[in-house]
Amino acid sequence: MTDLIRCAALQGYESAARSVGVSAQQQLRKQGLPLSCLKEPERFIPYAAFMRLLEETAFLGRCPEFGLRLAQHQQAYLEGPLTLLMRHAQNLNEALALGAQYGHVFSPVMRASLVPVVEQPALVDITLNTHGGTPGACVQATEFVLLGIVHVVRWLTEGQVRPVLVLLPHVAISSPQVLAQYLACECRFETTFAAVRLRLADLSLQLPARNPLLLQMARGYIEHHYGTGQQLLADRVRILLRQRMAMGRVAQTDIAQALALHPKTLQRRLVQEGERFDALLDSVRRERFVELLAQPTRPSLAQIALMVGYSEQSALARSCQRWFGRSPSAMRT
Repeated sequence: MTDLIRCAALQGYESAARSVGVSAQQQLRKQGLPLSCLKEPERFIPYAAFMRLLEETAFLGRCPEFGLRLAQHQQAYLEGPLTLLMRHAQNLNEALALGAQYGHVFSPVMRASLVPVVEQPALVDITLNTHGGTPGACVQATEFVLLGIVHVVRWLTEGQVRPVLVLLPHVAISSPQVLAQYLACECRFETTFAAVRLRLADLSLQLPARNPLLLQMARGYIEHHYGTGQQLLADRVRILLRQRMAMGRVAQTDIAQALALHPKTLQRRLVQEGERFDALLDSVRRERFVELLAQPTRPSLAQIALMVGYSEQSALARSCQRWFGRSPSAMRT
């Protein structure tokens, strides 16, 4: 149950399709989706079918910005279980971490992470990764989700935070005027990843609706009705490590706090699963290092060291020697 998305993503689809002269019912049938999914937001549908639905509607309606149009229609449906949980966080940083941790409530296929902008330390990216298709095949879904992130950030902060840049991994298919109308910030195309860029200082903004008691109630509601999204604690730890690694918040105490566990309880439960926290961290760092080496943009080794959670390049060199018996430079070659 991984390549799925909640029917909540289709709220407003009927109106959006009608606005471009497309029959929502016909398109749902064509993609093998039941008409009832428009009225059952809690139901899951295949993510691939959702992508095809948006692409086909955009084509038939001659509306290259259809994904953005659908996201705009969804503003009326912002108050779902996940966003309500995020709304009661202490600050924007905690809210985004909760959104990443419980993202399976909306779609298990999506993974969001905070990544510092190496060349601009005052900025940070909310990156979006999916394994439901290549960037060129899911333009509409990518733009839909990115504008959704923008809307959520504005909603959580009651308009106090706005993105400085949106990065899109595909060629521009809409005019700059249309994009400005929806995203209200600069857009950059043909990037290596999809992201919404914020000011780092915005992460510490105290949320207007923060409430620790309501936060715990919302967390309990989600875990009771939707589960944790992972069967094993070790899997949940791996996800959190990947999401927080580039920001340097991967100490055992950090991850335990994110899971609402005492650090000793976290370690004891990991041992029961045959795992150790330090081994999990090392494994995730190694996997991320290999992924970064394979990127076409080829980040510098100093950048890679930061993105796998090391403050110094020498620490990466020692780990690389231990992992592979050779230096990072030799691995890159």
